[in-house]
Amino acid sequence: MINKKVSKLLGPVFGIMGFMLTMSALEMPALAADNVQAISSYTSSTTSAAATYKDYSVDINKSVIQNGLKVTLVKATVTKHKLNAVIKVESIQPFDKTKNDNSIIQLLYGETQRGGESMSTDFIDDKTLLITIDQDTHDEEFPKSGDLRLDVVFPNYKVNIGMDANADFSGLFNNIIEKDLSTKISGSDRTLDKLESDVLGTTVTYSEPQKDHDDRYMDSSMILKVGDKMYKLRSSGSSSDDKVIKGRYESKTATYDILKDQKDISLIPLTCNITWDEFRKTHENGNKEEDTNKETTNNVTYSKSFDFSDGSKGEIYNIERNDNTVKVYCKGSSEKASLLMASSMSMYYHFTEGQVYYSNYDSDKNMSFYKDPNVALGYIVEFNNVEKDKALDIISRDNIEQIDRYNLGSEIQISK
Repeated sequence: MINKKVSKLLGPVFGIMGFMLTMSALEMPALAADNVQAISSYTSSTTSAAATYKDYSVDINKSVIQNGLKVTLVKATVTKHKLNAVIKVESIQPFDKTKNDNSIIQLLYGETQRGGESMSTDFIDDKTLLITIDQDTHDEEFPKSGDLRLDVVFPNYKVNIGMDANADFSGLFNNIIEKDLSTKISGSDRTLDKLESDVLGTTVTYSEPQKDHDDRYMDSSMILKVGDKMYKLRSSGSSSDDKVIKGRYESKTATYDILKDQKDISLIPLTCNITWDEFRKTHENGNKEEDTNKETTNNVTYSKSFDFSDGSKGEIYNIERNDNTVKVYCKGSSEKASLLMASSMSMYYHFTEGQVYYSNYDSDKNMSFYKDPNVALGYIVEFNNVEKDKALDIISRDNIEQIDRYNLGSEIQISK
């Protein structure tokens, strides 16, 4: 949790350690779903097959140059409870990968208490770095307009920059859907409290009785159905007092524009009873053996088959790649197995050993899935806004192997 404190990047921003920071951002949601804010970029206006993606950000484009670095607050998007900002750092010389720079980034807006903050980095080339900041207030609200304050410190580059910019985000506050739920998840002690969708995504909040951290479940999620499309709502953090835990499920793909004209909206709980303590014990003896069942189709590398603990199998039976879209066709031997495979899938740009500057593909923002009308139990997982011809890796979360620890709950209809 960050509450108007300086946000310090854990390791250097530049060079190979910058890459390590990016990779940790990619992997954390899969390993710590209940207590780590999911990290993602929100950097461009794009078009997908699912819906036209609109970039509602307000252009700021305020820059300061110091000691060979140009820092620009490019743009920001603010809704009632969320903030997203993009910062660009440009160097006149290639960034020095040997420098261990304990960089500090801080962005402040309004007087609200921050519920959480996350940050990701993405090297565009060896002289250009994008930093994306996401903040949320949970219960409090951001102001509709006001001053943004950005402070950036790169000690080894002798850069200490502060800038202020005024912006008006009031037009975004009308693009919101709010629905009180008060619905108990069957077979669970969690109650769904509210659904909220805005231009930065959809959030479902829940509450449950207090319990020890090690006894909390780590991989529960929600599947949001909007018409024929489905979107995974990942667990994105929680807070608690002596009696109640309050948490959130979130999707950055399912924005206001996707939900606003739809009448058929529902939630499918996908609960899991694997605890944090069990997860640690399972993984404390080292990494899983390398998967040798890899295939490559259309420059996409993937595991063709998947083994579940009950002896059943799943498979990827087709890969399509057209322009900026990749479609992955998968199925299991049951509806639960198929949904586990489809909803847990992620895609990354391939990393080559020795590579210093790495571009991040944001699955959380660009993935949806839906039933294959031609194959029983088949699902099509669609990844949009993919760089053409770039090598890709598809992975599925290891935990879903324990299929008996997951429960597919009853579908919950939501009326707008």
